[in-house]
Amino acid sequence: MISAKSNTKDARCAQKRPGFAEDVRGAVLVESVIAIVPLLMTFFGFVQVAKIYTANLVVRHGAISAARAAAVISNANNNNPGKQGTNDEIKQAAALAMLPWIEDGSITAVNVSVADQSSRSDVYGPVRVEVTATYRCSVPMMGRVICAGSQRTMTAEATMPHQGAKYKE
Repeated sequence: MISAKSNTKDARCAQKRPGFAEDVRGAVLVESVIAIVPLLMTFFGFVQVAKIYTANLVVRHGAISAARAAAVISNANNNNPGKQGTNDEIKQAAALAMLPWIEDGSITAVNVSVADQSSRSDVYGPVRVEVTATYRCSVPMMGRVICAGSQRTMTAEATMPHQGAKYKE
């Protein structure tokens, strides 16, 4: 009886372990990793592109808000009765339109330039506002690839007619 147990144990020990080439344990894990990496990169790429387009819409919204403010506030050519507004107030209008993105740090370095082309003879001349902002690409894996770095500069412009008044002096 003792010899039968030892023979079985010797038979198990005598089995040849598979070599590296024949070993298939862990193959599913390796195949899963190989398949999941391109899928994740594609998914994160789509997310980053969607965030870029959304940030571009936010900057355009800031430009439209600033142009609306400039149409009323701007008095560079003295063709609007009342108090003359400042470019800081126009920049504040753009910043308020983009506030959630500015607060979380996605949009930084907001610059606003105003070109008031109205005059005393044409009080309804165009007021053009250009907003330039820096967007921080933050999606893992694909943020640096799609943005060619970690940031992207976005520019938007909007034009509104000046809301001046024709009045006699």
